[in-house]
Amino acid sequence: MVNSLDSALKIGISGLTANQFALTTTANNISNVNSAGYVKKTANFESQVLGGQQAGVRIAGITRTVDQFLVREERIAIAQQKRYEAMQTLHTRLQSLLGSPGDNVTFPAKLDQAFEEMASLASQPESVVKRVSAVNALQDFADEVGRIAQVVQDLRAEADRRISEGITLVNDAIARVADLNPLITRELVVGGDASALMEQRDRAVKQISEYVDVRVNESSDGSIGIATSSGVVLLDAIQRRLVYQPQGIVGTNSVFEQIEVAKVNPADGQLVSTGTVLDTALQSGSLRGLLDMRDKQLSAIGVEIGELSGAVIDQYNAAHNDNASVPPPTILVGRNIGTVATDPHGFTGVTTFATLDADNMLLNRATVDFNSNTISLNGGAPTALGGNTIADVMQAVNTALGAGTLVLNGGAMTYQAPAGAAGIAILQDATDPSQRGGRGFSHFFGLNDLMSARVPAHFDTGFIAGQLHGFGSAGTTTVQFRGPNNQVVREATIDFTAIGPQFGDVVTQLNTSFNGLATFALDADGALTVTPGAGYSDYKMAVTDDTTDRNGSGVSFSELFGLGDRFSMDKAFGVTVRADILDDPINLALAKLDLSADAISGDVPALSIGDNRGVVTLQDVASAAVAVGAAGDLSATNTTLANFAGSVLSDISIKADNAERREADASALSTEITTRISGDSGVNLDEELANMVLFQNAFNASARLVATTREMFEELLAISR
Repeated sequence: MVNSLDSALKIGISGLTANQFALTTTANNISNVNSAGYVKKTANFESQVLGGQQAGVRIAGITRTVDQFLVREERIAIAQQKRYEAMQTLHTRLQSLLGSPGDNVTFPAKLDQAFEEMASLASQPESVVKRVSAVNALQDFADEVGRIAQVVQDLRAEADRRISEGITLVNDAIARVADLNPLITRELVVGGDASALMEQRDRAVKQISEYVDVRVNESSDGSIGIATSSGVVLLDAIQRRLVYQPQGIVGTNSVFEQIEVAKVNPADGQLVSTGTVLDTALQSGSLRGLLDMRDKQLSAIGVEIGELSGAVIDQYNAAHNDNASVPPPTILVGRNIGTVATDPHGFTGVTTFATLDADNMLLNRATVDFNSNTISLNGGAPTALGGNTIADVMQAVNTALGAGTLVLNGGAMTYQAPAGAAGIAILQDATDPSQRGGRGFSHFFGLNDLMSARVPAHFDTGFIAGQLHGFGSAGTTTVQFRGPNNQVVREATIDFTAIGPQFGDVVTQLNTSFNGLATFALDADGALTVTPGAGYSDYKMAVTDDTTDRNGSGVSFSELFGLGDRFSMDKAFGVTVRADILDDPINLALAKLDLSADAISGDVPALSIGDNRGVVTLQDVASAAVAVGAAGDLSATNTTLANFAGSVLSDISIKADNAERREADASALSTEITTRISGDSGVNLDEELANMVLFQNAFNASARLVATTREMFEELLAISR
């Protein structure tokens, strides 16, 4: 009898204990009904057996209601959403800073305004007001394109900063998982409740998935390992840490490091390099989006804006160099293009150099025929230049017009009025204009440029393979072939003292160094072209170090040929109308040298303030078809500058719209999966309240059993007394 009562008492107590635990679990579920990410807990009952006999009930454990398939899909969806969210955020910033097309403040609108002002000037070239308006409109475009170019670099800097911040958060989350793994294992070994610890770990993994696409592998002891979708391990028995050094200042010449995955030495916490990088392994997550923006999309936009700026500068300079201002200048100073006097002049066609008096009457004219290497003074019989170098051209012109008319110093040509002359002008032959690298004599040397930027508007050098490269005295150039994920595929250092003396030898060395990856060549205009090999269309060249100097001109190899995206982007920086023209628009060259019979005979001035032939050529820049090479994500084309500007703006908008649509799609999917998880794993108040009634009744019944058993014990004790 006593044994039976003892068993009944133990059964009642087990019911009290088990149902009290279940009530606590239910109460905890209810209290966390609004806790984001909380997973519903369920107390599992099982029969308790002692000595082969039923001994009531016990809690076998607490289970978390988790659908692992949905959780895995949620991580994938979150990573995709965060990737495009990061991209959309930066695109939205760029769109807001571009301005609304309807407000006429975008760079295409500024360019159109410059075209309109130049067209208006053609009707009244002598109008100072219209000159000021035209110059200011052109400078407005220059300022706007420079502003947007800087905005692009600022956004790349922001992306780089956010990459660094994201890496810090990922490292913290990996460390939390590494700390929680042994705690969870220990709880499971001793039969404890590890559900709360698991929940903390799940939150850490979810945080990682916002930055990096991950997959989780659970071991039999309850610990987990983490790797990227492509298999790069972030955590196993040994903790990993992401290592990255952000750029302090981001510019067009910035070369970014890759994100390294290092092991954490368990003994001392020191990092051990693994040689594994994360950039190429990432498929989604905000880090993928930020890397794509910094290294691909924003970089491509920067190149497109730079090439637009360069095309505008080059086309206006082409027209302006064939014009003359009234009154004519006494000196024109070109830019440093790295040439020296001993270089072959490389020109074809005909150019006339003229000097004028204070009344704009023609004094002398020297016509150089580069085809026959001859010069004639004032229409007289042609005489030989004496050679085919730049020095020979200068000597012939100086002999004809006066000492010091043409001077080459530090790679820059100067054209100045000789003694007895009050002004100078230069004119291309109408039927056979001079050409080198696709540009006339004045344009090639930049003698009468209207606009300039941080770097030349073009890199058509006019050099050919058989000419001396001039870098052989000292210096090296280090060139890298980089992939779309910033990976260095190959690096080569060109030592110009160790290769042949000609440009062709440089091209051969580059082709040897990057065999199979890219092909180098000098095109017909002397530009260094780089054609990626099969499978490397998204790969690019970058110069990381250059100590060369072409014949003491101060121009390095990379500067001469504009090797790398840096030089394309730099065309949009420091863009300005020439300082003396900004200060006084009367210096704007709107006329053309008149070499008619009346001007030659001295009956009329060779230059007239009312001559609008020059301004018409400036006006025609708006409608001229321009050959534009591939830039960023835009293919090579032959179009007007306005159309090209529109294409650049359209590409920016398309990229932004694409990021927005993809983010919306990924967000909708993520929300749907999260909702389903919440339905399966979240707290249902009705269900929990029903459970509470059930467990409360069971608790009360167990309490009643205990009370009844106690009464029976008391009766039994009373009888025994």
